Amino acid sequence: MMTPLLLALAAVAVALAPALAVAQTGAPAAATPSGGAACLEVIAHRGASGYLPEHTLPAYALGHGQGAEWIEPDVVLTADGVAIALHDVTLDRTTDVAERYPDRAREDGRYYAADFTFAELERLRVVESRPGRFPHATFRVPRLTDVLDLVDGLNRTTERRAGVYPELKSPDVQPGLGAAVLAALAGYDLPVRIQSFDAAALAALVTDLPRVQLIASPAQLAPAGLDEIAGYAVAIGVPAILIYRDPALVERAHERELAVHAYTLRADQLAPGFDSLGAEVQALIDAGVDAVFTDHPDQVLALTAAQGAACSPASTAGAAPR
Repeated sequence: MMTPLLLALAAVAVALAPALAVAQTGAPAAATPSGGAACLEVIAHRGASGYLPEHTLPAYALGHGQGAEWIEPDVVLTADGVAIALHDVTLDRTTDVAERYPDRAREDGRYYAADFTFAELERLRVVESRPGRFPHATFRVPRLTDVLDLVDGLNRTTERRAGVYPELKSPDVQPGLGAAVLAALAGYDLPVRIQSFDAAALAALVTDLPRVQLIASPAQLAPAGLDEIAGYAVAIGVPAILIYRDPALVERAHERELAVHAYTLRADQLAPGFDSLGAEVQALIDAGVDAVFTDHPDQVLALTAAQGAACSPASTAGAAPR
């Protein structure tokens, strides 16, 4: 259930939203005559996490309201098999778990989501882990279905079609994670892309949904590595710094019909060698990148619009998802 605070945040976010479309496929965008991307999709990285704590319903609502084409929840499992939105398999970086459950750490001193039921996690408050961002411990850890309810509801009330872009976190140590995510997604009519660093788990996933291979090794960007990925995925997720160093890797991926999604742009943490967020965005556009993860969707959306690479106005609401 959404509290009055969440409803108010969602209302404010929606009021600020530009009407932007969601591309329904994972195929590379058509290039402009200069070779750059014609349309750079914006993915709200852990929600609008530059403004509100990551992986909270308010952060997702704000990302949707700012106009992001995609909302990204990372997913892990609780002790009772509930799929929750959480970046780490541990809880200590982003919650007050040590204060709430001081005796529940493992021998390594860490607190693992797999050791707690969802009912126990409901007592926690999410905290901001990056200095200078949201100062209060106000929000809770949501279930994946809570995130899906939120995006689906906002799509309906805004007549947009924002998609969800879940990441399977460490599926090698979470048996059943992929099945749990697919089961949750099956109840919704939403555009979906599923991503993971775990190539074996992603390739083995039994689904027709588009898959995105996050790059964990330079070998995956070699011709043989890209050929293998193209056998099961529609895109690769690549650190932006690798694209800045070697823009031609985008062309190599596109030759194999793999879209390229760069991560992660942050207005408060620029990449080395750049003096503005706009310069980073322009470099990705020039390289032909198809989508970008960002903590600050509104700023990147404004920059793509100013640089002629914004996606089309929302005219695809109600189109069939992939």
